[in-house]
Amino acid sequence: MALYEKFKKLKIDVSQLGLAPGNACGDYFCTPKGAKVIGWEGVDGIHYCFVKGFRETVFAANPSNPLGDCVYPLARNFEDFLRLLLACKGLAAAEQAHLWDRDEFEAFLREDGPPSPERQAALEGLRDGLGLTPMEDPYGYIREIQASFDYKKIPFRKEYYDCVAEAPKGPEYPEWSVYFGSGFSGRHRGRDKPGREIPIGKTFSWCGKVWHVLAVYICGKGLVVDLCMEVEPEEIRVHAENWRPWIEGKREFTPEEEERQEAENPLTIDYNPKLTVNGRKLRHRHGYGLVWVPASGCPHGMETDLQDPESHQLIKRYGLDSERGWTFWRNSFSWATKTRPVLKTLSLSLEQNPVSVPGPRFTLSGAGDVAKFVHPVTGETHALHVLEYEAQQMDAGHFRDKDQWEYPTHYSAMSYVVEPELPRESLTVRDCGQGDRPRPKQSNMAGPTVASSVGVILATGKSGQPRAACSSLYFGLPERIEWRMVFRQKPVEDIEVDLLLPQNG
Repeated sequence: MALYEKFKKLKIDVSQLGLAPGNACGDYFCTPKGAKVIGWEGVDGIHYCFVKGFRETVFAANPSNPLGDCVYPLARNFEDFLRLLLACKGLAAAEQAHLWDRDEFEAFLREDGPPSPERQAALEGLRDGLGLTPMEDPYGYIREIQASFDYKKIPFRKEYYDCVAEAPKGPEYPEWSVYFGSGFSGRHRGRDKPGREIPIGKTFSWCGKVWHVLAVYICGKGLVVDLCMEVEPEEIRVHAENWRPWIEGKREFTPEEEERQEAENPLTIDYNPKLTVNGRKLRHRHGYGLVWVPASGCPHGMETDLQDPESHQLIKRYGLDSERGWTFWRNSFSWATKTRPVLKTLSLSLEQNPVSVPGPRFTLSGAGDVAKFVHPVTGETHALHVLEYEAQQMDAGHFRDKDQWEYPTHYSAMSYVVEPELPRESLTVRDCGQGDRPRPKQSNMAGPTVASSVGVILATGKSGQPRAACSSLYFGLPERIEWRMVFRQKPVEDIEVDLLLPQNG
């Protein structure tokens, strides 16, 4: 939040850009619970805010939008939020981007014309005072963050849920319709017809959880599969309680804590679904997720969207217990043949992706150093032997705009071996630091807004051969680099479930 505090101290009049001062609590029915309002558009009650539990994500809240579409993220952090503002010369286009395609968005910017002298002065004040550049692709950035965001995690107050409960459900969900490539709302584009449902009702155990394949839907372009994972409410409550200070924004996550929190979340699992029809594998094209958290799964003061229309509709449609926790997935698979086949056999495979397990931090002084560590999963003791360790410099010619920007080029590189040997893909060594930001060569220019880093590069040699790791990039290397280990582990074996048996079997 340091940039936000610096922004406030500049005391730039940004009211004409859509950040007028006003009630910091919001107090609209759709203002998220725990919101800190940072500015008002000046029309229709539109306001922008941080929300506890979402770190620096900036949200837009529009009370005039339909229920269920009142709050949406605009930027991952305040810096990106201001860069969007600079690119759009105000917030009106960014706030409405979720309603438009790219052509409509760009047409709005063209028709908006050049900014007034007052707006231009505010834009220049932000650019020069904070050293920011406009977002290169504002529309693409907004749509990407909104497409990947889990809206069901936004907390609201009771009056919002009362409004949702009282709202007519007809316009939002006229009937149960499932379309290829669509989410859970039933909304879709084009002239596609809804899929024909085949109830499955298959139950199996995997990853320590009970899973249900609810139904498949035969569509013109392929098959859609609805499945869900059952979660104990107590698991959800304990996890949320354990991570309450971080979730509520009272503490920032370290990289290790973020990895651990994600790995321990009982409602999430990173997996690859594969579908085989009549012996031929189908291509996975789309996937959507949704969670349901019962009241018994929420610690006091952290109530969630218990009456969310989409998840509630899924529970009612499939006759599930609303007192249990649920994670739903809807996956679409393209046909493997030019014409739609007759289903004879159908099987679903689930493959869990490796999860990141944070390991120890360590520092080195040079070649010959040894860092002993205990594998956090197997408990086996290993040793990292440093073969080479030296400061190096990258050729600045690899960077774009090198005539305008000065880029950090110094980094530490090392080669090492691990004994006993570990699979190459199961261990990564990373710099704990983020490196230095590029800086403008002219004082009135603003540099890129993210730290520059080459990250870590693992050697591609065979087992037993040396590996390589590089630090982030710096203008001047720190006296000592702190490194950290990250282990990638696949907790469970893949599973294949038969959904339809051969008719003549």
